[in-house]
Amino acid sequence: MTGYAYHLAFNLSVILVVLLLSFRRKCSLLAGTVSLWYPLVLYGLLYYQTGLINRFVVPHFLDGFFMNLDVWIFGEFPALFLRGKHGNPFLDEFFHFFYFSYYLIIPLTSILLFRKDVKLFQNFVFQLSSLFYLCFVIFILLPVEGPIALRNEYYHQGGLFQTMIDFIYTRGENPGAAFPSSHVAVTFLIAWWGSKHFERMKIPYWLTCLFLSIATVYCMFHYAVDVIGGLLLGALAVLTFNWVDIKRHNEDTFEERERNRR
Repeated sequence: MTGYAYHLAFNLSVILVVLLLSFRRKCSLLAGTVSLWYPLVLYGLLYYQTGLINRFVVPHFLDGFFMNLDVWIFGEFPALFLRGKHGNPFLDEFFHFFYFSYYLIIPLTSILLFRKDVKLFQNFVFQLSSLFYLCFVIFILLPVEGPIALRNEYYHQGGLFQTMIDFIYTRGENPGAAFPSSHVAVTFLIAWWGSKHFERMKIPYWLTCLFLSIATVYCMFHYAVDVIGGLLLGALAVLTFNWVDIKRHNEDTFEERERNRR
């Protein structure tokens, strides 16, 4: 593994910092604040490392199987069906914007929840981290690169958001993290949190989830089965972590309907 010594040193440093924060968070406001927010900083760094580890666990990417599965389910390659061979400049930029919105919706929702209730924010970060780390484990065991080669063929010089996404992928992407789509899984979980705790933003949250899910295929970063896997994993996370709240909400809704009937 290239630079394994640096990655090992980094991971040991993270463990040391986390231990120090756990001892100091009740004594220092700064340490307490950092201990709440540091998991969000680690997602990108740990994500990058999965692309280094997976090559040692599974020697070859499994793209052939997933691409064939896409064609078997949908009859043709979904990305070419959505975009066509020539595309549309407006739609290209529109969907790249929503693909980029993934990098905005995580910090923005975190800030909103932190300002509303710190304990609520802590619960959110726990669920978000659990989902991310589950995705990372799957990336290592089922390495899929995604249709990036096709993207390089069909997308060249584009607008602002395409340029920004290309820059992010050039600098921070390490192949093998396509299935399931963590973009979709995480956005689904965030949309559920956002729509639950910020009622006025329910429609924007779920529209973002919808268009981002389409964008992952349209922009040729993921196979459609990656999106399906992401949606199922996101829904599973919501049900697993919030079953009690969902059950209570359904019971309250049922009781309210019964009262209205009477």
